[in-house]
Amino acid sequence: MLDDFLGWFQANGGTVDLSVMGITEFPGSGRGAVALCDIPADHTLFTLPRSLTLSTRTSPLPPLFGIDKWRAHKLHKNWVGLILCLMWEDARAHDDVPCIPGATKWSPYMRTLPMTFHTPMFWSEDDLQELKGTAVVDKIGRDDAERAYLETLLPAIKSCPSLFPPSHLSRWYTLGAYHRAGSRVLSRSFTVSKWTNDDDSDEPTLDDGDDNADDHGEPKGPESDDTDNRANTSLGSAMDIDEPVTNSEVNLPENHDDTDDDEDDPSDVAMVPMADLLNAKWRSENAKLFYEPLILRMATTKPIKKGEQIFNTYGDPPNSDLLRRYGHVDLIPLNVNTKESTHSTPAVSLSPEFGVVTNTLGNPSDVVEVKADLVVDVVRLQWATEGQGDRDITDRIEWWLDEGGDDSFVLPYQGSPNSCSSAPYQFPRELTGFIVLLLPGTDFAVVRTKGKPPKGKQSDPKVLSVLADVLKRREGMYAGGNVEDDKQLLTSASLTTNKRHAIIVRLGEKQILRAARESVVNALHTLQHQARIEKPAKSSDNLNGGKKGSGGDRTSGKRDNASPSTTSGRSHKKARR
Repeated sequence: MLDDFLGWFQANGGTVDLSVMGITEFPGSGRGAVALCDIPADHTLFTLPRSLTLSTRTSPLPPLFGIDKWRAHKLHKNWVGLILCLMWEDARAHDDVPCIPGATKWSPYMRTLPMTFHTPMFWSEDDLQELKGTAVVDKIGRDDAERAYLETLLPAIKSCPSLFPPSHLSRWYTLGAYHRAGSRVLSRSFTVSKWTNDDDSDEPTLDDGDDNADDHGEPKGPESDDTDNRANTSLGSAMDIDEPVTNSEVNLPENHDDTDDDEDDPSDVAMVPMADLLNAKWRSENAKLFYEPLILRMATTKPIKKGEQIFNTYGDPPNSDLLRRYGHVDLIPLNVNTKESTHSTPAVSLSPEFGVVTNTLGNPSDVVEVKADLVVDVVRLQWATEGQGDRDITDRIEWWLDEGGDDSFVLPYQGSPNSCSSAPYQFPRELTGFIVLLLPGTDFAVVRTKGKPPKGKQSDPKVLSVLADVLKRREGMYAGGNVEDDKQLLTSASLTTNKRHAIIVRLGEKQILRAARESVVNALHTLQHQARIEKPAKSSDNLNGGKKGSGGDRTSGKRDNASPSTTSGRSHKKARR
């Protein structure tokens, strides 16, 4: 199969340096590229013409289906059109179909794509329960994907039996085939924009893996984070590159363009043969895909030793995203310097062969998402105790959203929970600002007049109190027990791959929450301790000040004897309150 693919790749304008790069199977990570000898930096591994990429722009299906009809069925929106192109190419690559010139162009490439996936999209309900509370659950998008299949794709297929023979429907155009094609796009696609005259001077934009595409419907948005003509494999639609229009492309008429300027063009999302064979691991990138006006070029970014795997990059996402998009997780020693290269301590993609996970392994890119609704629920309790109206807090929430405030907040990993570091956890300023905005003591009229959210200090005891309750409630949302319980579960060699992956994802998030909550609790204890020390001293000073000019030692002595118990008791009551 690979020999056929390589022959097809080279026959269609692709070049590959087979003297330095080979394709092989790697335990735990599947098929990937390997260095056959020491490779220097800036060495070209392969190139391919842009016309060899597979997208709705290069596929013959849209014009065969009819451009107006294609748009009438809304196949030009989101990923549904590209998914249909892949399903159609899949059928033609594996089954006998009437000959259509150019319709089998990608058949050797389609035969190299995976037929099965281990992502949560394909998990049972029991397995999905193990992910309860994680950032995965709300982003799988199975219901949205199935709605797009039933309401958009299936009617389009049935409307054109000449392109989609009825005998193929039960095999190549099922809901399962739709999920498979969507997962191929999500895990292996790149962003290939048309080259414009401005691209010679403009810096490229790189896709950082936005979450808009998780229901096999929404394309990714580019994010500029580089300064040269290169593009990286990221989450889902992975690479931003641009190319001139050629005769091999199918472009929709300009007067049919109803895509907003701020929206991404779904026809930019493309499958890129050969490039999608490269795997990725956390901070292990040693090659990147560079764009040029007519070709795409994969080149090394650092020297690679003989026998080492050649890695592109996913952008170092958290395990929740890795599992949801690619079906695996990354584990590396958490005591390494995450800001430096991990060449000597490579990441581990967990596979069934790994039985016991040590306490020091994890993904430094893990995050916890805290929804604003949870913060609101906690603060509403304070509104109730303060006797404030519900309408007022609702006005504050609406103002926050109108001003562009987030409806969720991300808590990143900030160090190993076993670390000896005493540095407090640093919460996002947006989160502490949102809390201060909602607190009863905040003058909302002043906030609106200034036109910007208040600055929240996480040293404020009221903010800390809210944070402590929010974090405690967030911890309670997960499946399984506490951190120690999940660590114990991972020592079992009888776990299924899905359950092991789920535990690793939720454990990484639980450890972040524990570290953050312990930091908050410690800060509150420190403030309370300071209050116990300072308030008795102040009370004693006040009493001593009242004696001046009042006479004898006997009176003074009585007050001194009384003050330790009475004033200390008052201050302790105040502190407790």
